[in-house]
Amino acid sequence: MLRHFLAHIPRPGARPGDLSADTPPPRELPLSVHRVDYGDGTAPVQTRHDDPGDALTAPRRTGGLCWLHFQGEPGPELLARVRETFDLHPLAVEDVLHLGQRPKLEPFDDQVFAILTRPVRDDDGLRFEQISLFVGDGYLLSFHAGTEDIFAPVRQRIMEGKGRIARADPDYLGYCLADVVVDHGFPVLESYADDLEAIEEDIFADRHADPVPAIHAVRRDLIGMRKMQWRLITMVTDWLRAEHPLLSEENVPYFRDAEDHAQRVGDLLESYLDTTGSLLDAHLSLSSARLNDVMKMLTLIATIFMPLTFIAGIYGMNFDPAASPWNMPELSHRYGYPLALLSMVVMGVAMYLYFRFRRWL
Repeated sequence: MLRHFLAHIPRPGARPGDLSADTPPPRELPLSVHRVDYGDGTAPVQTRHDDPGDALTAPRRTGGLCWLHFQGEPGPELLARVRETFDLHPLAVEDVLHLGQRPKLEPFDDQVFAILTRPVRDDDGLRFEQISLFVGDGYLLSFHAGTEDIFAPVRQRIMEGKGRIARADPDYLGYCLADVVVDHGFPVLESYADDLEAIEEDIFADRHADPVPAIHAVRRDLIGMRKMQWRLITMVTDWLRAEHPLLSEENVPYFRDAEDHAQRVGDLLESYLDTTGSLLDAHLSLSSARLNDVMKMLTLIATIFMPLTFIAGIYGMNFDPAASPWNMPELSHRYGYPLALLSMVVMGVAMYLYFRFRRWL
């Protein structure tokens, strides 16, 4: 499976920002909206809406932070309503609809738009889920085109009202969400580490195993993941260095931590890619060594039988001893046949012992 994204492709020639010009999506994920309002001095309130319109029309608290998390795939109509409600940039909203975008950060005048990709590995292989974030003054919008609610722990921390997250800083909340997405790379890489360890055991334990297809499958996935991971690292770095009123210098250390986690995932990726190359080289080396052993054994066997074949060939010639005393007089000897066999055995054993003495066997 070479396609890791189920992308929504815009129609060629469509007007930029036109949400109605995309082709039918390859799948439809059920949509729900989790809304959290907090940070205005009162207790945080968390609500879940199966009707996204209810989440959009609910009044926002003054002086607090409103976080709307869209779980699933929103359609063009809903995205148009969200764009009007929060005055989002149309090109950014278009990227939310057209899945398969690479990780990036785009600061606008009154908002910051970020795209992250989360690696997921299941029975169908490796795929990437797009997470889109809008960080604005007093609000944060997150869109996750997937089925798993990966931000539930963040909402739980908000509801507990402890730590820095209770201060209702949209920039810091954006960091928390980005950190969750970045850290999802570690368990995925752990699964590939287990596969590589199993492949290594098969290579050295089973001489008839063919690990090349398994190595190729792992290497293909890791290469695809590396492309997305380095773009994710670039996105976090851009967020760290961006100069925008909504991006606080006070949160720089936290984004450095997210950047460090992303770099660690990237380093592990490179290490595992090197491991796939090493395993392939080890398999080829062992296969070559086994082939050399086979050729060596066959060559030694042929070498031992060469003088025996020579003797058998000589005494297989049809010369009549009665016609001349020089015509193979050994054929008339009483013990000629046993002596010929004995000479073959002695010669074969002598050559075998010589090969063992030279450690060729």
